[in-house]
Amino acid sequence: MKTPYDFGVTTHLLNEVPLRMPTASWRSVYSANARGAEEIVVDEMAKKLGKDPVEFRRAFLKSARQRAVLDKAAEDGEWGRELPEGFAQGVGFHEEYKSRTACLVEIDARDPKKPRVTKAVIAVDVGRPVNPRGLEAQMLGGLTDAISTTLRAGLHIDEGLPLEGSYSQFHYARQHDSPRDVRVHVLPAEDGAEPGGAGELGVPAAVGAVANAYARATGTRPRSFPVNFDVDFDPFPR
Repeated sequence: MKTPYDFGVTTHLLNEVPLRMPTASWRSVYSANARGAEEIVVDEMAKKLGKDPVEFRRAFLKSARQRAVLDKAAEDGEWGRELPEGFAQGVGFHEEYKSRTACLVEIDARDPKKPRVTKAVIAVDVGRPVNPRGLEAQMLGGLTDAISTTLRAGLHIDEGLPLEGSYSQFHYARQHDSPRDVRVHVLPAEDGAEPGGAGELGVPAAVGAVANAYARATGTRPRSFPVNFDVDFDPFPR
């Protein structure tokens, strides 16, 4: 796993947890869960040092192009604006496939058991964008993945079998779970820039942003996901 921050010498270890059933990587790639978790740790480091999460990231990002997407998301998302009690902002960053992105969300967690993301601003730099509208759609899909798997979506296992049979019974984000205010900014290409990839690019930054917003709104740092795995479980949600 590659860390986008200049934190000096770091190590990356994979520690597998023994379970009584076979498992596999979610969607075959590391970034959604591993980098998402790292973005939560970055927020906690900033808090421990008394630093603003955006400024802390900006100080340790390695390049101007990385800082540009972070600055764009923070600027358009009005980072630091005053919000009512139970609401909060969160931010996340990710770099992969020769591309980089930042995500800022606002969450309504007045009821911690029924949090809702109300706003999202995403800035993305893929070098030379070949299909900007398709890229916007991929980033929106990454945001939906993050909202789902961070807040509510997961498989329930009973005697070795999943209770959910298909997406109709899975607590994946529906339309009413999606923020009404979403903005995706595709940064223009620099001279000579080559096309980068998108793939899973949008998921880790959004996972970090949603989890960090939830933590700031509720005062609780999530340590397992989704944060409301067994709340009002209904295999056939409406």
